[in-house]
Amino acid sequence: MAIAVGVYAAWRSGVIAPGFPNVLSALSLLVCPSFILSFAVGTGMDSGFAVVLIATTIVLANGFLYAGTAAVGYFLVSIMMKKRRS
Repeated sequence: MAIAVGVYAAWRSGVIAPGFPNVLSALSLLVCPSFILSFAVGTGMDSGFAVVLIATTIVLANGFLYAGTAAVGYFLVSIMMKKRRS
């Protein structure tokens, strides 16, 4: 979730440009797949509520994505270890 917060902060401050014009945008999308939402919204949001809503969605979606990936990894490793012990 810290990575998502960092990516979001860099995007809002203008360090990471919207779209795919540079390597930083593609790299941020690689480490934070939910960053794709920033392309749909753009950088010119007027409402503070919209900013909070998008930031929360990006951070929570990234957290749930990596938590699900870790759970699947744990499941697969536990299955493999169980078979190895038998």
